[in-house]
Amino acid sequence: MTRGSMFEVVKKYRHFLLPLSLVVIFDITLLAMNYGISAQLEASSININIAGRQRMLSQKMTKSLLLMHYQHQQGMDTQAAYHEVMDAMSLFDQTLKAMSLGGETLSADDQLIQVKQLKETVIQRTLMQSIELWEPLYSSIQQMQLSDSALNVLVDAMVADNLQLLYLMNKLTNQLEASAKRQTYLLRGLQTIIVILILLSFGMAINRLIRREQYFSKLMEKSSDIVIGINSATSRITFMSASVKLLLQHDEMYYLGQPYHRLFSQESASRISHLLLLAKKFRPLPYNRCEVQLVRADNELIDAEMLLQLNRSEDGRTIELSADIRDITERKQLELALTEMAHKDSLTGLPNRAQFSLLAEQAILQAQRKSSSLAMMFIDLDDFKSVNDMFGHHVGDALLIEVANRISQRLRASDTVFRIGGDEFVVLLSDVSHNQHLQHVGDKIIAALSEKILIDNCPCQVGASIGIARYPDDGEDIDALLKAADEAMYRVKQSGKNAVAFVA
Repeated sequence: MTRGSMFEVVKKYRHFLLPLSLVVIFDITLLAMNYGISAQLEASSININIAGRQRMLSQKMTKSLLLMHYQHQQGMDTQAAYHEVMDAMSLFDQTLKAMSLGGETLSADDQLIQVKQLKETVIQRTLMQSIELWEPLYSSIQQMQLSDSALNVLVDAMVADNLQLLYLMNKLTNQLEASAKRQTYLLRGLQTIIVILILLSFGMAINRLIRREQYFSKLMEKSSDIVIGINSATSRITFMSASVKLLLQHDEMYYLGQPYHRLFSQESASRISHLLLLAKKFRPLPYNRCEVQLVRADNELIDAEMLLQLNRSEDGRTIELSADIRDITERKQLELALTEMAHKDSLTGLPNRAQFSLLAEQAILQAQRKSSSLAMMFIDLDDFKSVNDMFGHHVGDALLIEVANRISQRLRASDTVFRIGGDEFVVLLSDVSHNQHLQHVGDKIIAALSEKILIDNCPCQVGASIGIARYPDDGEDIDALLKAADEAMYRVKQSGKNAVAFVA
């Protein structure tokens, strides 16, 4: 199996592979948790054992120190008892520090082991209390002198502190046992949750298989899409879903066994012919979806989208082109409407700045080919802000609509007006031979806009400052022409408004 075909299989069965993958992941997690529990139990067992040994060592130190004191009083050899005290105290100190800070100590069978720092707050508190009690005592014993008075002091201190030390070691052991139980219960609880998740994931996979079976069972009954099969060897339709009648007004029997041309327009049939040729030669399709046109019973063409795939025929001898065909008439209409909206000013209905850039570029190219002239007229309304401030934006918007209409009515059919800003308009005029014509058009626009306009009983008075640039004299591209016309318009603004100016 190639990488591509494996990817297709994964893509096709992803809804089942997801829960099955979760089952595998949860199984591995469960196995890891079992190892984790075993390791945790082993570590807890070691900690509990050495904590229990600490209790024994505290008792052993007291007994050995008492024995050494007795032997010294009786004049007996105290070396054995002394070494026993020092060994017990050294091991007690090493173990206490290892549990508090982490480090090495000896196990019950005198093997060197690594002890991790016990970080739980209550356990650390007990260890700190033990260390505070133990360190002065340990320091005194390390410096002890073999005299009756010194031994009496050490024995008294050891007996006095041993009960508290023994209590703390008992407390530490109990805390370690409780901590081990909590961690074990937590891990067991997580194990239970994972087992439940495994069962849920497995149930999800079974449920998705059942739903998939039900889906495909009912798909052919209720789908509005057309499902079709075309044999690549014969170019005839081998399968047609009953839903074809809803869209094309012919039932499936009208198409079964017939050439595929009966279904498609001439242009679309040519595309299908190419795909069938590839299928016949066992070559992959160049795409898995395409747009086609279907022929309805009344010969009207219906826009549709085909989702394509190649399959073995029922007898396994040839390749069939299988497709799901979906009516996209509404989508096409929506796309057309959106395209129109993207290039039209929402208020006035005039072409907007984006459409201006497209059409102006085309107009310049056409003028270049014809060696003709082109004019760009930049119109900026005078005193429009005063109307907005006095009567409100709703009146201003209505005024802009009326302005757009009045400008359009003063132009030829070959000329186009655009709204490119708030109160800014641009007019493209093609095949203009002389400036007198442009002056005349500009004067007509100014006259039309200077008339008092009544909007919702509000008398609106505006004018227009117009700058005109010509191609190719004043610029050879859109930006240059627009900039030149804009500068000419500003000269009008500065010199009294409501007039026409050409590029100087």
